[in-house]
Parts: sequence; structure tokens; C-alpha cells
Amino acid sequence: MQQHRLLTGLKIAVAKSFGASPMKGIRQYVGFVNPNIAHTEMARQEVVKTDLAQRLRDIRSDHGDPSREFFAQLLGFSSKTLANYERGDTQPDAAALAAYRNQCGIDTNWLVTGDGKMHPDDASDGEQLVGDQKRNLPQNFVQLPVYNEVMAAAGSGQIVPVTEKADGIVAFASSFLSDQGANPERCSIIWARGTSMKPTIPDGALLVVDHSQTAVEHGCIYVFNVCDRLLVKRARWRLDGRLELVSDNISEDYPVETFGADSADDLRVVGRVVYFGRKP
Repeated sequence: MQQHRLLTGLKIAVAKSFGASPMKGIRQYVGFVNPNIAHTEMARQEVVKTDLAQRLRDIRSDHGDPSREFFAQLLGFSSKTLANYERGDTQPDAAALAAYRNQCGIDTNWLVTGDGKMHPDDASDGEQLVGDQKRNLPQNFVQLPVYNEVMAAAGSGQIVPVTEKADGIVAFASSFLSDQGANPERCSIIWARGTSMKPTIPDGALLVVDHSQTAVEHGCIYVFNVCDRLLVKRARWRLDGRLELVSDNISEDYPVETFGADSADDLRVVGRVVYFGRKP
């Protein structure tokens, strides 16, 4: 079962200065990359030259067969380097093998020798549950990985865990998520903790986060990584191009956090909250 670095990993775009449009000023990051995203990759049929290269190609297929460029970003390679590995033109070095192990949960002994299994045998019960649920999923549903140990604070901020694992799945109808304006294949589930977003989002609410939506729109709710603190806040652009993270709970006087060009490095956009569930 792959291990995900949910909120600290993949830099997507960097804007170095604020211009006329406030969208150009914030560094945007997608911290969670779901490796089960299905992308269509139009390419000619390639010849795989070695058994090792075939195993490398099998890993990408096992993770939903994302585009080579997308998967290379997850691993920290260029797409050209990954192509050379998967064709067998070059062999991965120790750092590359470690990336497959750390990012995808691959047994490196299997990867190098072909002996054993792709994923270690000591998978947790939760990981086995995830695998079973995926196999039984109806075609018109999409599985959203659930990160029960990851909390986005509706308050002062939860510290980002060092590592995170998906330990469950909640199935949603793809059409339902699309109706919420989400990309169903780019969503995951985490939890809200705190009262700063009441009455909109109560403490303990389930959050469906679309990680493809990292361009910040005025008035929408996002999960932000601020100096390794996870926050769920409403975004508000000021006339001077600065971005404010505000709370919906006006009765408890939560402070507004403001970001401009001088503090853009401290802010990462994890994704937009497209749906939340609360206890009755």
C-alpha cells in the first residue's frame, strides 16, 4: 500500500511577485497527490527492454496509470528520467529506489530482483481494507482515500504529521462530486477540528478536498498549509492584492491571517473544500 505525503510534497507552480491579478502572487502547492488518479496518456507503444523496467512500469499501472509527467513529479524525477527507467534505457540509482519505496510503499527487494511482492507483506489491517474496498467498487463510483490522522484546524492550526497513510475509503458517486464542481479523481477526505469555521463547518466535520483546485478564488473555503499548520479557512482577496484567511465564526474573534509577496513562501494551497459532512 502506497504511503502518501499528503500535505508537504509536490510543488506545482511558483509566482514570484504580485501583479495586477492577485492570483499571480501566492505560491501554489498541491501537498497531496493521489496516485490512483487516472489520466489518458497518448503515446506510441514503447519497447520495455528489461525485467526491471517492466516492474517500474507495473508500479505506475498499479497506482492507477497516471500520466508519466504526473507520476514523475510525485517521485521527484523529470518525466524524461522516468521514461528512461521504464523503457530500460537507464537503471534507477539508490535515490530513485528510495523514492519508489517512500512515496509508493514498494518493496525494494522485489523491485530490484523480482522476488516477493510489490508491496511488503506487513500491510496493516487498514491498508488491506483499502485494497478490498477498491476491488469491490462499482464503476460509477470513485473511491476517496480517508486520512483519519490528518486534521485541518478550524482554529489555530494542526501540525502536519510527518507521514500519513490512507486508512480507509469512502465511495462517492462521481456525478455527485462533479455536481459540486469537483474533479472526482483528485479528491480526498480529511477532518476538521475546532470552532473557527462555525456555523458553516462544525468541529469534527468530514471534509472532501479537491486537490486540483489550487487557484484561490475569493470567498471560497480551502485547506491551507501555513508553516506546517493545517488550516481550513475562507479566502478573501484584498484590493491591494494581499490574501486574507478568515474564519466564519465572528463571535469568538479569531484573527485574520494575511499574506503578501513577503510571506508567500509560508503558504501552500492544499485544495478547495467542495463538500463537508456533519453529525446530525
